[in-house]
Amino acid sequence: MPEYKQVSRIRQKNNKLIRHSTSDRVSICEYCGKPFTQTWSEKYQAYSNFKLCHSCRKTHSRNGINVSVEYEPHWGQRLVHESKARFKCLSCGVRWGKDRCSIMEGIEYFIKCLNEDRDSSVIPHALMWIVAPTDKIARQNWRELLHNIPKEIVTDVSKATQTIETINGGIIEVHSAYDPESLVAVGLDFVIITEAARIPDLESVWSNIEGRLNSPGRGLKGKGGHAIINSSPLGKNFFYKMWAWGQEDTSQYDPSWESWQFRTWDNPYMAKRGNEIQKNGHTYEENLRHRMPDKRYQQDYLGEFISDINAVYTDIDKCFVKLHELPDEEQKNWITPDPLMTYTIGYDPGGAVDDPVVLIRDETGKVAKIDMMKGLGWEAQWDRIEFYSRYYNDAIVNFGKTGLGETIQSQFEKRGIPCNPYNEQGRNKEKLVEKSAIIVEQEWCKIPWSQETENQFKDYISIMRKSGSTEYRNGSNDGHDDIVSAFYFAFADFDMIEEEMPFVGLMGGVSSKSNQYDSDPKVVLLEKRDKKDSKDLLLEMCIKQGYVSKGCRLSGQMVFMLVNTGKNPCDGCAFAPNCKKAIIKTG
Repeated sequence: MPEYKQVSRIRQKNNKLIRHSTSDRVSICEYCGKPFTQTWSEKYQAYSNFKLCHSCRKTHSRNGINVSVEYEPHWGQRLVHESKARFKCLSCGVRWGKDRCSIMEGIEYFIKCLNEDRDSSVIPHALMWIVAPTDKIARQNWRELLHNIPKEIVTDVSKATQTIETINGGIIEVHSAYDPESLVAVGLDFVIITEAARIPDLESVWSNIEGRLNSPGRGLKGKGGHAIINSSPLGKNFFYKMWAWGQEDTSQYDPSWESWQFRTWDNPYMAKRGNEIQKNGHTYEENLRHRMPDKRYQQDYLGEFISDINAVYTDIDKCFVKLHELPDEEQKNWITPDPLMTYTIGYDPGGAVDDPVVLIRDETGKVAKIDMMKGLGWEAQWDRIEFYSRYYNDAIVNFGKTGLGETIQSQFEKRGIPCNPYNEQGRNKEKLVEKSAIIVEQEWCKIPWSQETENQFKDYISIMRKSGSTEYRNGSNDGHDDIVSAFYFAFADFDMIEEEMPFVGLMGGVSSKSNQYDSDPKVVLLEKRDKKDSKDLLLEMCIKQGYVSKGCRLSGQMVFMLVNTGKNPCDGCAFAPNCKKAIIKTG
């Protein structure tokens, strides 16, 4: 075995030597005719393909790059281009032209950086990024970039890595923001963040990027890189906070920022389209406004920040718990199963767009864990769910039987996992979502906070169909709702507490002949029980937990309140002498 390792290391060294000894390493400068060494990129495992040596690139840089681009900005875009702010933030209605505006702003600044005479230690000579929330949106911006960048400055294009190399040693890259921690690199001269409101962890993304913009030597005259952030709004998330940094009339104002709010109809082309008279005698804009909810129109077409638009989970903020702010011991206890507690797992297997997610709750509504199983195949998912089920006291798994439901059920049964498939067809999904919305509204659940979880819940909306039924889905075209789906599956069999008004009174000085109250003149709070055999779910839960004995005459609400305040529910109770549980506890 040691000999094998030694041979393997020798082979690796030889491969590296061969790779770095190819003709790609040394090139002949097309301007001065001298040989020069290309730059090796560890990221792409390849050499650069500059046509000119470093000295000639610097010489040409001093002479400047003069190119023309066919671009006629409308008045709103011109307003953005004329701003001297280092950071620019655009909240725009759809089709305003925010991507074109941002890319043209970036190209102009990038060329200015290429023209600077920089120190050779600044590698690459100029670096620009475009960051998008998803690969799909990143590809859209990649195509926009290829269409608008002057061909005279391009030396190489890699569609696989979405990278453009230019003369004078410049590089432009397009990235997805799915993993914020991957957005680390050498210093940046310019960054475009597009559809920022739809980036799950925008705060972390911006924190990483701003640090790279402040790298030494970056930006014109080494004063720091610039950025332009654009998006259509999506509630009042972190993008709204960034936008507020550029508003002089807000307490968050930062003079290095400037922000704007543009309507769709501020684009002259869209204004003309909006004023077109349709067959019913109304304009296109009037018909559009009539077809959609007011709040949705204000957000999507007026670029306004609306806190909720037909939102299903309007009170979700009250249910979030930021575990990272709790002491370490509390964080550990949160995810550790209670051996006396019953747990339920909600499983959304995902699909072409969404990721597979499991959400685990206990019987009190506390969500112990949310696991986004991104990249896991079917077998790996089911193996992990089997582990979670065993770990959380043989938790039952609730999932949707639509699509792969029968296959999933057979796999769970094969592994001995208790499961309960739910049909989402017809109005069944509507019932599942509405029940979960009530649970959130009544604050019967506690959910570990993350930016992705918050975004999904706040992006989940209801839409009334013509048939009168309600459609529930994510509000943004590229949004996800896998966490929400796992949530309503997990709470599908949750016992919602029916609130009853307890009778509250002073129970003192009652005759000892009474068979209802103890002669001890203590103040005892008893519920006025319905003579019918009504089901007190909270009391049943307290009995299961061993707080009181079976047959307890107190209300579940009263027992739960006393336990939460650290008191023994049996102390002072008139029925304590006849209660086995009470005798054990008190005596």
